[in-house]
Parts: sequence; C-alpha cells; structure tokens
Amino acid sequence: MRQGLASSTIFSLSAEPPGTQLLAEPGEHAAFDSAFLAGETGRLACAIRKLSAVGAMLQLDDEVVEEEGLRLELANGQSLPGRIAWTEQGSAGFLFDLPIDVIGTLARNLAALPAERRSVPRVELHQTICVRRGNQVEFTRSRNLSQGGCGFETDIALQLGDLVQINFDGLRPLDGAVKWSQGNLAGVAFDEDLPWQVLMPWLRQVQQTPSHHTRVAMMHEPTGLIPDKQAIRLDAPARVREGVRWWNVKLRAITPQLVEFETRAPFATGAQLWISLPNIGGGPASVIETDDRHRFLCEFRLPLKQHDLGRIAGRS
Repeated sequence: MRQGLASSTIFSLSAEPPGTQLLAEPGEHAAFDSAFLAGETGRLACAIRKLSAVGAMLQLDDEVVEEEGLRLELANGQSLPGRIAWTEQGSAGFLFDLPIDVIGTLARNLAALPAERRSVPRVELHQTICVRRGNQVEFTRSRNLSQGGCGFETDIALQLGDLVQINFDGLRPLDGAVKWSQGNLAGVAFDEDLPWQVLMPWLRQVQQTPSHHTRVAMMHEPTGLIPDKQAIRLDAPARVREGVRWWNVKLRAITPQLVEFETRAPFATGAQLWISLPNIGGGPASVIETDDRHRFLCEFRLPLKQHDLGRIAGRS
C-alpha cells in the first residue's frame, strides 16, 4: 500500500478461499495492501486484493514460477506459508497451509499505523440486518461493512440519496444515505464513521460466534420453550434492544404472556429487553429461560391483547 493511502484490501470472514471473481479497483485515495511472495528463487512484489482465513487473492506484475513452498510476507511482519492455487491475467490465488486469524491480521495492520491513520477497511461478512427507509422495514443480508458504510442485499427500490437506518446485531443503529443502488444490491455511507475502537472488538465477536442461520429451524422440532399448545408458532424476523444495542432475532412462538425467539445475542437470564414486534410496535420483557440452541424465552411485563396476537400472525 502506498504511503498515506487508505487500505482497499477486502478482509473476509468467510471460510472460503478467494476465487477468480472480479473485484473493484481502489479509489483515488486508496490502494491494496502491499506484500511479497517469497520462494527459493526470490521474492516477487504483490498486492493483496482480498484476504480470508484460508487464502488470499493477489495482484502480481510478474509471472509466478513456483507453485509450492512459498510464503506470503505481509507488511505487518507475518509470514504465511502456502501455495499457488490458480493464476489468471495478473491475479493469483494463494492458499495458506494453515488457516489464519483474519481479525488478528487486521489488528496487526492497524497497530503498525499511527493512531491518526488507523482505519478499518472493508470487511466482507454476511449477517442478518434490519434496513429502514421511512415506514419501510426490511430484514435482509449484509455483504460488507467498513467504518464509513456498508453494502447489502435489498428488495426495497432504493434511490441515490435516500436516508436509511441500518441495524447490525450488537451495534447502535447506523444512519446514512444511499450512495449506489444496482439490482438487489445497495451501498450506504454512514452519517458518522464507526470508530475503529468500537468496530474491531465487534468484528472479533462476530468471528467467534457461529451464525444462527446454520442452526436447525424450529419447524423441524416438535416443541420449543413454550409448552402451551395454543402458542402461535412463527418464523418471523423482529428486533430486540438491550440498553442501547439492538439485535436482529427470529420469532419462534408467542402467547399473550410469553415470546420465544432465536438470536446470536448473549442475553442472560433476567436481562431486561425491549422487544419490537411486527405490526404492533413493541413492549418491555425479561428473559426467564435460555437453552444451548440460542433460544430465549421472555415474559412480557404487560400481557398482549388477542387482537395484537392476530396482527403479529398476519390474521388482521
């Protein structure tokens, strides 16, 4: 990376090796992180377009002679052994011999910079997020996140300049404006940058927490945490707030007194929450039971009315 320019390298939390897909070129004030590909015959200067736990997509000006017994030498001092998996028109795929800690590598990169220049580049991650534009609310998937903005999938017809609010699990709501929209993808620039002191610990937690999308759906199980046979069984998105942090959750069942949901959030028994329910607003509740499948059972402070249950279930 050239001195003084922001990093344009993509750091991916995916366990997949970077493929041959086309990636955007750096902007005027950004550059890919520089590195060296070292082997028995010498060292080649290269740039890192994308880095995941199992490999990297490199940009090379010279042809790679060796395919195995190589090391990718990063500017932060790391030396990662591996091999070339593919080459294509100035790019190459490099597979590590052992998986690496992507967030740890990113932290080492930041530590090598002066405090005034520390900036978290774009991180590729796929999470359930909540997008709000006016009265429209959509639960969808993120594509990437940086200190200054994010990319995501959407079915909302977003226009350039639209004001939106983005909610990631465990972060404060992020207000911003649409900077680009193409098909079912869009990008938003935040009104205020996320401080790297907030973003880095959050990314570490995301990296260590399995996504709830990988767990078995409730519909394949005979019962949940609510034993009441009259409980309304659901598979609907909702949001829960603890303090100032919002979390995206999946509603599983509800009665006038109880609600069961699934989430990645680390709620403890007794936690006081605000639960935002579809079509009726929200209300306070407390966690009374949890299990090892990331399911939570909460009791409403004020019981719901029957017509509210019908609206949640989409019956009115």
